[in-house]
Amino acid sequence: MNSTVNIPSRRINLLPACLPLVVFVGWWIYSLQFLWRDQQEYRYGYLVVLLVAFLVWDRWDSRPKSDAPAAFWQAAVWLLAGFPLVLVAELYRHAMARGPASATALSLGTICFIRAAILLQWGPQTLRHFRFPILFALIAVPLPGIFWNPIVLGLKGLVTFVNVELLNLLGIPAQQQGSVIELPNCRVGIDEACSGIRSLQSSLMMALFIGDQSLRQPVLRWLLVGGAVGWAVVGNVGRSLYLSLTAHWHGTEALEAVHDTAGWSVLWVTLVGLGAMAWALARWESAWLQLAKRRRKIPANP
Repeated sequence: MNSTVNIPSRRINLLPACLPLVVFVGWWIYSLQFLWRDQQEYRYGYLVVLLVAFLVWDRWDSRPKSDAPAAFWQAAVWLLAGFPLVLVAELYRHAMARGPASATALSLGTICFIRAAILLQWGPQTLRHFRFPILFALIAVPLPGIFWNPIVLGLKGLVTFVNVELLNLLGIPAQQQGSVIELPNCRVGIDEACSGIRSLQSSLMMALFIGDQSLRQPVLRWLLVGGAVGWAVVGNVGRSLYLSLTAHWHGTEALEAVHDTAGWSVLWVTLVGLGAMAWALARWESAWLQLAKRRRKIPANP
């Protein structure tokens, strides 16, 4: 009789407890969706929201049941840290425009508010339990120019350099002029798309998600993240090499017919390669854990 009364009361109490989180997350999604819609590099932000929702749902039943709310001052620290970030983001948005810098400030402030709400309603154990989904949402935030420009310029320079070396090895005279490949009959520019920034972002998103779902050891998860970077760079080197060869053999007019197809091909190859790497790491981890259990003489299914 008592159980039938306690269960609905918990469900009713859950609504006011989650209301601050719904408000914070809802405002964050509403603000960032303008950038996701306008910037092609961040269209996957909508997918990140769905993946975060899944990660929270996946952890919900295993959340700490005996956690106690933290002291008010602990939550107040995060509130005080988040308020100026959100205030600056909103003032910048109204005075200037929506941009990566304001989105980053708003996102960091929102995370501070979420941490404060979880500490105040549930406690530090619950906060640690949901730490990864909270931080995973940051991958949908457009990077400010102070971080974005060096990454893009570095990738463009790397892809251009490697392509020039490969073209020379194939017997095609090529020179590097910044992020432009000088060929005997034409010039091929390496833009942001060809630099690999889009496939790198999507690869990192999938590596973090797949690693959380399939791997236990943090070292293996970071190895998968490193593999995502490697796959993205190798895939885009192959893409730009293919485009350079096409321009050399058929002229720059032929690039329009194969440019988008080559881009999607690299994305799929990168994701398939990342999935294969995750599968291999998961198999290796499972075999290693089974071997460790045998050595300790612990049953496989205790």
